[in-house]
Amino acid sequence: MPRERLEKYRKKRASERTPEPFGGAPGTGVGVFVVQLHAATRRHYDLRLEIGGVLLSWAVPKGISADPVDKKLAVHVEDHPVEYIEFEGVIPAGEYGGGEMIVWDIGRWIPLEDPEEGLESGKLLFELRGHKLKGVWTLVRLEKGETGKEWLLIRERRGGHPILEDGSLPEGSILSGLTVEQMAEREQGWYPGEELAAALARARAPERRVDPADVEFMLARPREDAFDDPAWHFELKLDGYRMLASAVEGEASLLTRNGHEALPTFPEIARALRKLPFRRLVLDGEVVVHDAAGYPSFRHLQKRARLSRSLDVRRASFEAPASFYAFDLLAFDDHDLRDLPLSERRRFLRDVVPEAGPIRFSEHFEGCGEALFRQVQEMGLEGIMAKRADSRYVGGRSSDWRKIHAARQARFVIVGFTTPAGSRTGFGALHLGAYAPAEPSGVELALHYIGSVGTGFNEQLLSELRTDLDALRVERPPFVTPAPAGDDHTWVAPELVAEIRYKEVTEGGLLRHPVFLELVEGSGLDEDRDDDGDGDRKERVVPTDCRLPRDPRAALADPVRVDTSPPPVEELSLSNLDKVFWPEDGYTKGDLIAYYHDISPWMMKFLKDRPLVLTRYPDGIHGKSFFQKNAPGFQPEWVRTEAIWSEGSEREIHYFIADDPAALVFIANLGAIPLHVWASRIGSLDRPDWCLLDLDPKHKRDGEEVYAPFGEVVEVARTIDALCREIVLPSYPKTSGSSGIHVMIPLGGQLDYEQSRTLALLLAKTVAAEIPDRATIVRNPSGRDGKVYIDYVQNGRGRLVVAPYSVRPRAGATVSTPLRWGEVEEGLSMEDFTIRTMPERARALEPDPLLGVLSDEPDLMAALEALQRRMGG
Repeated sequence: MPRERLEKYRKKRASERTPEPFGGAPGTGVGVFVVQLHAATRRHYDLRLEIGGVLLSWAVPKGISADPVDKKLAVHVEDHPVEYIEFEGVIPAGEYGGGEMIVWDIGRWIPLEDPEEGLESGKLLFELRGHKLKGVWTLVRLEKGETGKEWLLIRERRGGHPILEDGSLPEGSILSGLTVEQMAEREQGWYPGEELAAALARARAPERRVDPADVEFMLARPREDAFDDPAWHFELKLDGYRMLASAVEGEASLLTRNGHEALPTFPEIARALRKLPFRRLVLDGEVVVHDAAGYPSFRHLQKRARLSRSLDVRRASFEAPASFYAFDLLAFDDHDLRDLPLSERRRFLRDVVPEAGPIRFSEHFEGCGEALFRQVQEMGLEGIMAKRADSRYVGGRSSDWRKIHAARQARFVIVGFTTPAGSRTGFGALHLGAYAPAEPSGVELALHYIGSVGTGFNEQLLSELRTDLDALRVERPPFVTPAPAGDDHTWVAPELVAEIRYKEVTEGGLLRHPVFLELVEGSGLDEDRDDDGDGDRKERVVPTDCRLPRDPRAALADPVRVDTSPPPVEELSLSNLDKVFWPEDGYTKGDLIAYYHDISPWMMKFLKDRPLVLTRYPDGIHGKSFFQKNAPGFQPEWVRTEAIWSEGSEREIHYFIADDPAALVFIANLGAIPLHVWASRIGSLDRPDWCLLDLDPKHKRDGEEVYAPFGEVVEVARTIDALCREIVLPSYPKTSGSSGIHVMIPLGGQLDYEQSRTLALLLAKTVAAEIPDRATIVRNPSGRDGKVYIDYVQNGRGRLVVAPYSVRPRAGATVSTPLRWGEVEEGLSMEDFTIRTMPERARALEPDPLLGVLSDEPDLMAALEALQRRMGG
């Protein structure tokens, strides 16, 4: 399909005369966008969105504006190959599109409505996450355009911000840093580093080439307190990997402190390094991955570093992109800058780093270390660096560079110790624990292992604390989480509390770089202990007050690890896990994804081989939502889709088929809350598995939407149950998760959809006639007269029902829940079944009370005959 879509692109170009790519690479599977600034006959911007393995493209003649009031004309042009995302250069004059082109921005685009339907209807709503363009945008096709290809590009008022303080957007390439004018000058022989090389000669920088493999990193010595001094520069201490980045005649390198080449792990940085327009360049800096809130995240960086499959690395380079923050320039062309003062090196550094992109300039602040440190502490960042402005770059640790950590501090309960080694007395390290609610209610607490601390003790404390610990020995570790095993570990009752300083909590839930500060007074065996002899009893410290620390600024850790077969996938890259989806309840997108993963063993039975339709809520239940039948086209290869011809749309629709937990997690990560399914499966699409009676209490009175009491819904459901028992027809109830009850009758593949609808109509008519004051089959809500509507119409090919165990976008995060008929009684409440309660209910309720819908093969002819006799026909 991508090759066919690129025919028009290829016909306009001659491969032997243009440097442009001609296609062949697979799609990224992520959904990438690129904006190129193109100085063709008329200067314009090209916006390209990846859909279906190619880049759909719009030319934007008047430029892209961050102002929502400024609507820009965008002309739809031919599709471009995916390789175009990193193309910049000069297209020869006389060729199609001749002129200079730069990569002005690149990143991910996220459709907020079905993109295929949006292209067809002429309204495409999406979010951009680039280096320059951030926020929500709309493309709207003009109905009265001259060619039918005219659209308007509009920035929505929600989300995003421009890069520069004055509201403008940087003009240069995010890869090379060059403007289109400079690209043209370079084509004519101009060298972008000419002025800088001359300035370095005037500064008497030695003329010698620097091999990055021979450079010894300059390292900082630790310091406890922040300070002010006009002779020093202060920078943020970034929580990343220290590396040397180099670009030599178009070849790039990214070396760790151990001399390992990290370039294959970070292709987004490699792409930018190779495009830098200088002959030789060596930069010192930090590789960082940001979390959803925009803060450096060591956890996210570790995940990136662990990836090894090229497909995984490529996806992650767009889903969780890394940045290289350059804070020092060590070499430029044939000049060695290490003997120049830091202030001069950084002045030259600013001239070689693009204004925006994967390679960034690490800002500094002169003289004001204390204020910067306070701000870093408030933000929960790692700390600050202090560097003498006149310092030369020397290998090894130097007092001219100081690192000042903004460590966190908290209390943890002591739960054990290790055997001391060597000459150490007392113990080797203390095992620590913290409490967290064992249940969603938060009433009961469970103790979690959180690591060990082996520093911060003197000989006296080692001896005294060991005496207290021996009095508290127990046989087993008191944790609900795994703890270290072996004879080297001794466990104690959780009585003593320690004050601990630490850097962060790792993804595995352990303290990173902990230091023991003190034993907290008031903890221990004796509640009346008077340590200082002043006669005052110390306030008792309760160990259960030691709670698991949570960084309020950080995104949630990915809640799931999943496998698909084939191929195996250890982790899915998830996004915006800390975004609140249910504001009244505090449930996040991460909670939603974790729920769908946890419930998948039960839910998958009802999803397998069944076309799935999503309703996506990218901003939570109170934000804008959209219905999505068609898979977006950038899903991973292992997420199954099936093409089904739609008579109404006169085209094939590619439905998601969620056959494994990984696919379900991927779909939930799209912001899909309710999941609706067909009654039939792939391979037998015209033979539904069930007949549905949807009991809907909604009606209208004086134009207002009102609801019959839920007790009346229960009464109607019980009447259906009694009728089905009478005619020997099995039936199974579930809550809708919203306001009604679904009664599902298994068909065993014996009926087509038309016959299923007839059965539903007969059942609905019989019940409505039996309890006419409670039930109705009138479709118009205004004509229901306060009664419960028995909807039988949802039995048709392509008609949907919310899937069992599906979450609903309503307060409380309620779930469509399988029920036993014994539970359908007075007092039944939708609020009893939520994403917090359902996994435990599912485990306790084995076997699933709804499974018969998929396996029963009732005698339908006998049931229909009994029903007709009852109706007097």
